[in-house]
Amino acid sequence: MSATPPPAGHPVRVAMLARVVFPLHGYGGIERHVFHLVTHLTRLGAAVTLFVQEVDPRRRSADDAATRAIVNGLHAVVYLRYDYTSPLLPPNGVVGRQLNYPWYSWQLGCTAAAAARRGAFDVVHSQGLCAAGYGFIRSRDPLLRRLPFVANPHGMEEFRTPDRRKWLAYAPFRALYAYGHRQADRAIATDACTRNDLPRYLGVDPRRVVVIPSAIDPDECLGLVRPELRAALRARLGLAGADPILLSVGRLERNKGFHVLIAALARLAPTLPPTWRWLLVGDGTERAALEAQAQAAGIAAHVGFVGRLDDAELHSLYEEVDLVVHPTLYEGSSLVTLEGMIHRKPLVASAAGGIPDKVFAGRNGYLVQPGDRDDLAATLRLALQQRARWPAWGAESERIVRTTFAWPVVARQTLELYRELMAQEAEAG
Repeated sequence: MSATPPPAGHPVRVAMLARVVFPLHGYGGIERHVFHLVTHLTRLGAAVTLFVQEVDPRRRSADDAATRAIVNGLHAVVYLRYDYTSPLLPPNGVVGRQLNYPWYSWQLGCTAAAAARRGAFDVVHSQGLCAAGYGFIRSRDPLLRRLPFVANPHGMEEFRTPDRRKWLAYAPFRALYAYGHRQADRAIATDACTRNDLPRYLGVDPRRVVVIPSAIDPDECLGLVRPELRAALRARLGLAGADPILLSVGRLERNKGFHVLIAALARLAPTLPPTWRWLLVGDGTERAALEAQAQAAGIAAHVGFVGRLDDAELHSLYEEVDLVVHPTLYEGSSLVTLEGMIHRKPLVASAAGGIPDKVFAGRNGYLVQPGDRDDLAATLRLALQQRARWPAWGAESERIVRTTFAWPVVARQTLELYRELMAQEAEAG
C-alpha cells in the first residue's frame, strides 16, 4: 500500500465503490452521478477502478456502445453479483433491497479491501450504502485505515421519508448508512445548506464533513437539444400559442409535491391567461390520482401529463418552456433543478434539500415552503408578475451552474480532496 502520495504526473489510483452506473443499470440521479464522476476524474488523469453490480445480459447487449463508453478510459471495471433473492421477489423492492443491498455491500467491501491490501489504490471512494461493508472491514484493519476513505451518502431518502411504513422498513438501512459513513475520513455533503444533515442523521464528526456539490455536464445537456425534437414536441403537446408554459419533472410520487402544485394552480387559474399550460414529465404510482385531481380542479385542459421522455427529448423540451416549477416535499441535491438552470430557465422551487444553494430569491427565481399550497400559489403569482425579469434570471441560473455545479469543476474539487487526504496520511507517517 502506498504510504506517500504519487509524484506529480502520476495518476491517483481510485477505487470507486458503487452499485449502479448510467446507463448500464438505469437513468436515475445516482447512476448519472457515478458515470460523470468516474469519467471526469479519468479526464483529469485519475486511474479509476469502478466496482458495480453485474449487468443484465440483455441490457449489456443492447447497450454495447454505452458499455464501451464507460469501460474505455477506466483503469478497470469489477462486476459483482447483487440479486440473491427469489425470482418472485423484486430485487429492488423494499424487502429485496433489505436482503440484497447489505450483502452486496459486504461482498463489495471484501473485494475492494483485498485489492487495497495489495497496494492497488491510493484512495477509496464509496457511493451511498456501499460504504457499509468496506467501512466495517476498514475499522478493524490498521493497514486499510492508512488508506484515505471518502464516502458520499447522497440524498439519504431513508432518513427523510414521511411515510411511516417506509421509515420502519428502512431502519436497518439507516443503521448501515450511519455506521459506514462514520468510518470515512471525509463524508461528502452535496450542498452547503445540508452539511449539518450528516452529523444529524449519520453521526459523522462535523470536522470530517466536506461540501462537494452534485453536478451536471453543461455541454452534454445542451448538446442533447435537437431542433427536430423541439418541433415534434411542440406539435405533440399542442404548444402552439401556449403562454406561459410551466414545466415540472420527476417521478410521480407523493413526495414530489405535484398534488400541491395542482392545488396552487387551481387557485391561480382565474387570474392566469387562457393560454397557460403546465407540463408534467415523468411517470409513477401517483399518475392516476394526479389526473383525477386536475380534472376535479377544473384545470385538466391546461395540464399535460407527458410521461417519460428520453434525455434528448427532455432537454429539447426545456428549451420550449418559460418557467420550471419543482414543488418537492423533500429532496437531495436536485439534479432536476440544475437541468432547468443550465437551460437558462427561472425557477420556483421548494426550500428543501440542496435547492436553497441553487435558487436565490429575486436572482434566478423564488423558493417556497414545501407542501404549502398557499405559499406556492402566491409565489407563482409574484414570479408571473415579474416576467420581464425572467431572461436575467435565466442568465443567472446558467452562471450559477457553470461556476459551481458543473462536472469539470466538481471533479477537480474531488481530485483535490483525494490529494489533500493522501498528503495528510504521508505526513502522519
